[in-house]
Amino acid sequence: MLIKKSNVFGVLLVSLFVFTLSLGNVKADEYENYFGIKITSNEYNTLLNLGFSEDEIYYMDETTYNENKNLDASLVSQNEKYYKSIYTNLNGESTFIEVTKEEYENQSSGNAPRTTIETTYKKMVSTISQNGTKYRYKNSLTWKNMPSKRSYDIIGIGFDDDVYINSSVYLTTYYCYSSGDCVTDSSYYNKQKTSTGGSAVFKLPSDSIISLASTLYYDVSKNNSNTITRLDMYADYAHATSTITGSNASNHYISTSGIELTSSNVSYYDDIPTAHSVWSGSW
Repeated sequence: MLIKKSNVFGVLLVSLFVFTLSLGNVKADEYENYFGIKITSNEYNTLLNLGFSEDEIYYMDETTYNENKNLDASLVSQNEKYYKSIYTNLNGESTFIEVTKEEYENQSSGNAPRTTIETTYKKMVSTISQNGTKYRYKNSLTWKNMPSKRSYDIIGIGFDDDVYINSSVYLTTYYCYSSGDCVTDSSYYNKQKTSTGGSAVFKLPSDSIISLASTLYYDVSKNNSNTITRLDMYADYAHATSTITGSNASNHYISTSGIELTSSNVSYYDDIPTAHSVWSGSW
C-alpha cells in the first residue's frame, strides 16, 4: 500500500508539535497527523508506548493507526544507535563508525554529495513494548543523509528466547520530497517469519527525496507456560551498496547475530552492528 499527500508545511508542523510533547504525555486533547487522522491524547500515548516515534505517528497511515490505537501497551526497553557509514563508490566497499547522538544531530540532512567517497549518517532504534499478553519487538531506521545507491535493502529483528512470532511482520517506509509531498509505503519484495526472527526485503525509492525512514515490528508470545525473566531482541539493517535483485536479497537469515547474508550476496551490503534491547522481569 502506498499513500501520498501534499502538505508543504508538514515538516514545520512536526517541529512545532514536538515542543508540546513529552515522552508519554501529550498536552493537547487531540492531534491531527499528516494524513488528517485525528488522534486523541490517550491514543497518541499508546502509540508512543508501542515504540512509535513522533515522526512515525505524524506519517502513520489509517490502517496502522486503527490496528494499534486501542492496544494496552507499555514501553519497557529502548536502545538508540547512531552510525556514520563511508562508501567507496569505485569498488562498493563500506566501513562504519558508531558515533554519538550529538554528532548525528549536528549533521545537515538531505542528499549526500555524489563523489567517489560517500558519507552518510543513520539512526537505528530498537524497542520492546508490553502489548497486552504479548511483547512487541520494533526496529526503526532513519537516514540523516539520503543514500545515492537505491536498491533492495533488508530490515530485521532477531531473537533466541523461548518465544515465537504471534502476529504478522509489519513493514512501513515513509519519505518526503522537497515540495512537501510525503509518501507512506508498506510494499515489500519478501518477508521472513522464522523461529529466530523476522525480516523484510524492500526497494528504496529512486526519486529525489529529502527524508527516508523504515520501520519493522512484530509481536511475540511464549512457547510454553514456563516463566520468562528476560527478553533479548537484536535489530539490524543491511543497506545495498550496489544493485541487487530482490530475489538475491531474500537469501539471508535473521537471528541474534542480526541479518546474516549468504556468500551470494554478502558483498552487496554494508555491515553495521545490531541495536540490542533487553527486558527483565517476570512473564
